[in-house]
Amino acid sequence: EEGNTRGTIPPEYGDLLGLIVLDLNFNQLTGSIPESIYGLTTLYQLDLNDNFLNGTISTSLGNLQLLQFLQFEANELTGTIPDSIDSLHSLRVLELFENQLSGSMPAGVCQNRDTAGGLIETLTVDCDSFDNPRVECSVPDCCTDCPS
Repeated sequence: EEGNTRGTIPPEYGDLLGLIVLDLNFNQLTGSIPESIYGLTTLYQLDLNDNFLNGTISTSLGNLQLLQFLQFEANELTGTIPDSIDSLHSLRVLELFENQLSGSMPAGVCQNRDTAGGLIETLTVDCDSFDNPRVECSVPDCCTDCPS
């Protein structure tokens, strides 16, 4: 966390099967998120924010059933938010702003908001009308904020 680590995330991190926290935020990581990371089914925190990661968010994200904190903000991720994310019923924090994501927030994520009987208390994406691209996510019905 908050280091000067450069380069890509080693796919071998996916071999750390008992890992519960992967916190690589505020580094200078590049490249895409290795698919092997989505096999770390014991993770409850995946924090990769404030790097230079690109590519898309894998549909395999839905494998991380114990995940409570997911922070991918301030990267260069593209594409849409995968529908599989709505199967993460333990999720409390989901921060995806300051990326190049588009489309709509999956309905199941909105249904998991704390205001709807779920657990998500923080849900942020680029959803302001001035954001381009942007994710359709109404405040306060679904998203908690649309940081600019």
